[in-house]
Amino acid sequence: MSERILKALMQLFAIIAKVDGVTSSSRAIVQSFLKGLLNQELTEQYLKLFDEFLDAHHQVTKKKDGTQKRTSLNSVKVLKICTQINSELAQKQKLVVLIRLLEFIHSSNEISEQELEFVATVAETFNIEDGEFKRCMAFVQNSATEVPDQPQILIIDSNREDRYKEARHIFSENINGEVRVLWIQSVNLYAVLYFGNSDLYMNGQILSQGKVYILTEGSSIRSSKVAPIYYSDIIGKFLSDESSSKISFEARNLDYKF
Repeated sequence: MSERILKALMQLFAIIAKVDGVTSSSRAIVQSFLKGLLNQELTEQYLKLFDEFLDAHHQVTKKKDGTQKRTSLNSVKVLKICTQINSELAQKQKLVVLIRLLEFIHSSNEISEQELEFVATVAETFNIEDGEFKRCMAFVQNSATEVPDQPQILIIDSNREDRYKEARHIFSENINGEVRVLWIQSVNLYAVLYFGNSDLYMNGQILSQGKVYILTEGSSIRSSKVAPIYYSDIIGKFLSDESSSKISFEARNLDYKF
């Protein structure tokens, strides 16, 4: 991503942040987003820029009279930023930005109507289909006990029995809790969530509970007690349509001549 786009995204995160400040977990989401793109030095540089945008933005909004007026002003800013960078971001990058924004507003466990409106504006401006937007939002918001039974969801757990009508399933012996994978079909992107207490790794990086990770080509999920679950295992579950009718070929009335 270019410097201009990264600056715009830091400003976008700052606008969407709650007026009373951000939590350490929400700031860590911005940091995680940057780490996926930049080295340590540049990550700290843009994180500092985010803090500066946050301070400047909240100083301005505190001076404005009326919640409705502030909301309208912020909505215009969100729309302007998204419109400016829309043509420069690949669609897959837009989905990653959306997921990080959803994580960001969900980090406090209380999503306001204003925050939801801002993120919906981002999704609409980025031309993200409404169904995918809602699935991304549900994926980020759902708790460990809320499992969406949808064909775009894959569950990896230690249950030998497949309990789902539509969701895909992989049995993994000795895994603690469950791994969820969301398939975003339009850009062939896979997002990963882990609900459990053991040390589970993806590409050498430990999976923190409730944090969204992007599954990249060649990735694997494993631990000292869990056999590797490869990228190909995961995408294979989505790409094989088990519900489709089987095709059989039958040849009749064949003649053979020698």
